[in-house]
Amino acid sequence: MKRSFLTMGMAAVVMASLITGCGAQKPDTGNNSAEISEEKTEVKSEGGEETIQADENQTDDMGKNKLAFFLPLTGDLMQYGLSLQKGAQLAMDQYNEENGTNYIVEFNDDKGDPTESVNVANKIIADETVIAGLGSFNSSCAMAAAPVFEENKLLLLSPTASHTDFPTMGDYIFSCVISQKYEGAMFAEELMERYGDDKKAAIIYQNTDFGVQATELFAKRWEELGGEIVANEAFVPGTTKDFSPIISKIKTQEPDMLYISANYSDAAQIFLQARNLELDALFVGPATCLNEEFIELVGSQIDGTIILSTNPCFMPSVLENAELDANTEAFVKSYEETFDEVPDGFAAQSFDAVNIMMQCIEKVGTDSTALRDEIAALRGFEGVSGYDMQFNESKEMIKGVYVFEMKDGNFYRIN
Repeated sequence: MKRSFLTMGMAAVVMASLITGCGAQKPDTGNNSAEISEEKTEVKSEGGEETIQADENQTDDMGKNKLAFFLPLTGDLMQYGLSLQKGAQLAMDQYNEENGTNYIVEFNDDKGDPTESVNVANKIIADETVIAGLGSFNSSCAMAAAPVFEENKLLLLSPTASHTDFPTMGDYIFSCVISQKYEGAMFAEELMERYGDDKKAAIIYQNTDFGVQATELFAKRWEELGGEIVANEAFVPGTTKDFSPIISKIKTQEPDMLYISANYSDAAQIFLQARNLELDALFVGPATCLNEEFIELVGSQIDGTIILSTNPCFMPSVLENAELDANTEAFVKSYEETFDEVPDGFAAQSFDAVNIMMQCIEKVGTDSTALRDEIAALRGFEGVSGYDMQFNESKEMIKGVYVFEMKDGNFYRIN
């Protein structure tokens, strides 16, 4: 099939309206520069563009044999791209070994730049051996590249792009991460089911696009379920340090629950100051808190706090206390053996993205339209980046919610 190219002038209109978004937990940046399976990958430079590609292999009847990623492998976002790269390579290595195949996974560097992502997308669609594109890390890059793939009817599956508009950009555009517009509502449903008697909720949220949207959706669903929002207070992230005026105001409303939408450092300060001001409420925080830095800040001072996430947590302290399902246990073990480090949420998401693609290829082959229809029909996929994963009628990923409780300064999954 002859494929067409998107020029930079055409892409400028697309990129002007993009908002960066990505959904996963903060990666461990230690040892992220580890080489990936030297026997099966090589690094080459094409016009200044870094490409990492597996060994040559046979092609199928359509001449296709390759999944082509575009990720930030250099620049400020490099650590995220490297985590995604490792998870994807591990998945493909395992698939080839288990099935006696030799499919290729290729990694192209988009530098975390929307302009560069369009250049890389044009390179990918020019390669007739590519089955599908996978990327990018952030929504702005994925959305800039999406028109290239859609125009050429080549499937694009992002492991991490969470912007609500991304799946709507075409029939061939998918993401493996849950859309922002569903997560807040699902958190409200989970909390109502578990703590339905505590109906008076107070919200403190960061005044960002993500914070505003996430809390609006949570509040809307909470009220639909019969709950009450007694306070809804915004703050400027990274600037507000003293939250006591906000907390004191909230305390007068006697909420049953304090729901926070913030990064882990701000959330830690809010929770600690709320505890010092003796706010008698259930503390609930976001997935951004699922990291060692948050535990170092709060210790055991806010035990009993609930943390909600649509991604699992692979922190050593969590793994020690968790009962993992067989798939996740095998993933963690093989990842540690291969890279000598614990995986993070990004590695898990790219691992699932490759496995979803290969499962669908097994069923319908490499025709892009057939793959699009098969992926859209995905239901009940038990991945390592989430459970009960499925696409809804709008091609948006839906996952189950993980619930963690803080005990003795550690996270324990309770569902």
